[in-house]
Amino acid sequence: MLSVFPEILFLSPLAPFLIRVALGVLFASTAWAHIRRTDIASRGLSILEFALAAALLAGAWTQPAALLGSIVAAVWLFQPTSRVYQLSTVLLALVMSLSLIVTGAGAFAFDLPL
Repeated sequence: MLSVFPEILFLSPLAPFLIRVALGVLFASTAWAHIRRTDIASRGLSILEFALAAALLAGAWTQPAALLGSIVAAVWLFQPTSRVYQLSTVLLALVMSLSLIVTGAGAFAFDLPL
């Protein structure tokens, strides 16, 4: 594999870890914003977002959580009333979720590679 800096390739398991943590923080902050709303749909969505954030931050069931996270990001995308952040952040969350489905949990996770 060609690389400009081949001596730092040992850090490659940290990339999915950083994506996983950033996505978990995003889901947690969105869940916090949704729990403050008064309608039942937003509060139900916030419970799912809190569960996804916990799973992603802990690194447990990462790929199923990322699959559900991509579905939640698609809900944010196609239902603007449930959107807390800008469209670009929602699209980035969708891409991050899809990336975690492919790459797995990365370092510091409870998931074991199969």
